[in-house]
Amino acid sequence: MKILMCTDGSRQASEALRFGSLIASDVRQQVTILGVIEHPDEERKVTRMVERVSNALCQEVPHVETRIRHGHAAEEILKETEENEYDLVVVGSRGRRGITRFILGSTAARLTRYCPVSVIIVKGKARGLNRILVCTGGAEAGEKDTEMAGRIGALTGASVTILHVMSQLPLSPECELDDLACAPESLLDTDAREAVHLRKDLRILENLRVPSVAQVRHGLVVDEILAEAREGDYDLIVTGAHVASGILRFMLTDTTEQIVLGSDRPVLVVR
Repeated sequence: MKILMCTDGSRQASEALRFGSLIASDVRQQVTILGVIEHPDEERKVTRMVERVSNALCQEVPHVETRIRHGHAAEEILKETEENEYDLVVVGSRGRRGITRFILGSTAARLTRYCPVSVIIVKGKARGLNRILVCTGGAEAGEKDTEMAGRIGALTGASVTILHVMSQLPLSPECELDDLACAPESLLDTDAREAVHLRKDLRILENLRVPSVAQVRHGLVVDEILAEAREGDYDLIVTGAHVASGILRFMLTDTTEQIVLGSDRPVLVVR
């Protein structure tokens, strides 16, 4: 796994580097630390942060490279991912408030829309990496989300919970129509589409030798994902990228972006 860790010298970028190091320290391939200088007076701060993290990682990772770019953070990160091959990008989210968030878009929002590889958006204070929550809606894309979570779990020793939110009435015959607390094991024993998908995801994690369980919730998708993340005290949320095309991407807020904006902990957006 080739990882690109990014910083613009901000406090949140520092937290992102710290979180990324939890994964990078177990990676035996190349790790690149990218510093983006948006203003000339930030150059010293950015370069010192890059050097500090590089020196720390060199003690554990055999191949560490450092790079410096000048310009807008999102644009330079996107250029870096287009010009070089990476499996994962780690970046902090400072975000924006008010109407400017919808006009300009934060670095995190732009990366979730346009980055060609998977991105971890680190929010809040960096945590450990012991519990991973995978939010899956089914089908092949959901299996890719699970596989990426499993790869990180295998590297770090984290356990993985697969969450499926049923926003409609349960399809399992074992679930009463008015029982919105249907146990995951009841659903898994059926031939419902959701059950088939969850069993596939559990097999993926079993093959990677990652401890895993399935969880089912009922309600509004984003609300239930964020609630599960808080109640289960997860360290990382994993979700897929479901991006509208054309002009609609500037007008619609998709599920992935709502999760990134609403979460108070790191979110991995899987391509």
